[in-house]
Amino acid sequence: MDVSIIIVNFNTRQMTSECIDSIIEKTQGLEFEIILVDNASTDGSKEFFEKDERITYIYSEKNGGFGYGNNLGMKVAKGKYFFLLNSDTLLINNAVKEFYDYAEKNDKKRVYGSYLVNQEGQYTCSFNDFPAFTIYSYLKRKIKKKETEPNIHNIKKVEVVCGADMFFNRYVYENTGGFDENIFMYGEDCELQFRLYKDGYSSYLINSPRIIHIGKGSSTNEIKNTIFKPLLWKSHFYVLKKHMSPLTYIIARVYYSIIIFIKYGITNRVPIKILFKVITYNANSTN
Repeated sequence: MDVSIIIVNFNTRQMTSECIDSIIEKTQGLEFEIILVDNASTDGSKEFFEKDERITYIYSEKNGGFGYGNNLGMKVAKGKYFFLLNSDTLLINNAVKEFYDYAEKNDKKRVYGSYLVNQEGQYTCSFNDFPAFTIYSYLKRKIKKKETEPNIHNIKKVEVVCGADMFFNRYVYENTGGFDENIFMYGEDCELQFRLYKDGYSSYLINSPRIIHIGKGSSTNEIKNTIFKPLLWKSHFYVLKKHMSPLTYIIARVYYSIIIFIKYGITNRVPIKILFKVITYNANSTN
């Protein structure tokens, strides 16, 4: 098997069905399998997908999160390469073959992603940076100018490929055990790639695969999307605690407490009880 394509579904039956259809329609020239992991969906997904002979369907009795679902898929995957693909994506071209051909010609210690676009064909976020795990890296990042609009015609080395489409050799899973399942959602792609980075891996965006990332259509209101998303902050603090020294972690929590209070308390007048809850989140796990 050349590539195992792994999709995690939670109550996105229609999107997931369209994603699978796009894979079947566009993918050719290699041997592949589609593994769909269902995180305890209640929207009729089980009844719909368990009859689909084109896929390997795995139903989980619990919703353990994004990383948990992908780990379930990777445990049974037979491919030389794994392609983790969000359910809210559509392949525009023979993207799986493009990833495969490029990976075959290059270093095995790499994670690949594509320049994702939205439904209007405009570039959308496809990569991120690691958190600043040391004071030195924090200061360096403040000085460095951040690139927000990359040249989509170039192959670009990045720190973190977006979790919506991650292509890598199966040894990534065999050597790391996959995602940290203490993270329910947000930052699991970053945490895994940071562990890989420490083991000599690099992450790249390549320009030949073309994929639409629909996204969840959430509100653009920054306060609603950030301060009222407990999992986002919990995951962020968990990753910091896992990879920072104890002293640096304490400094980071104090720093974020000040930033949160100023940005949301003073500027946007978020109630103090909500701010206090965010500032004091337990960072031992997000589950």
